[in-house]
Amino acid sequence: MVKQKIKKLLIELANHTCENCRKVFKEDTLCIHRIRRGNIGGTYHWRNCMVLCKECHKKMHQGEF
Repeated sequence: MVKQKIKKLLIELANHTCENCRKVFKEDTLCIHRIRRGNIGGTYHWRNCMVLCKECHKKMHQGEF
């Protein structure tokens, strides 16, 4: 699956580090967040994605930052 390949590559490029809290995590606890949401045309392109831990990803969707 293309999305999984992109996820793995982005996580490796981020050195397994959340781009918000800057903590290092195992690959399976990191998420790829699309900056421009999918429902408005955002894709899983490296320029439209952030690597976030699950907690920061949840906070991002709740509008906390």
